[in-house]
Amino acid sequence: MSFNEAVLAEKLAKLNSSQQSIETLSHWCVHHRKRSKQVVATWEKEFGKGNPQRRLTFIYLANDVLQNSRKKGPEFVREFYKVLPRALKHLVKHADDKVLGSLHRLVNIWEERKV
Repeated sequence: MSFNEAVLAEKLAKLNSSQQSIETLSHWCVHHRKRSKQVVATWEKEFGKGNPQRRLTFIYLANDVLQNSRKKGPEFVREFYKVLPRALKHLVKHADDKVLGSLHRLVNIWEERKV
């Protein structure tokens, strides 16, 4: 299947917080890593539409994409590096304690794994 931003936006709209949903979409994104710039731009646009819990799911997706694409090339690391700080700042500003706790655990994992 070729890359299409509308298809990605639809997939992001259907994304849920289950591990299977996140991993399935992550693998699709990594498969289209040559379009990492468009993938991340679409991710950022759709991220802005969600509530804090939904945005956390998008962060989990970014995490999975980052960790699974690192061995194949730096494309996603470069692109997410440009948008994640802003996304995380926005999420922290609007999140409740449960979301903040989950986010804190994820950031700790990133530090341990040097993501």
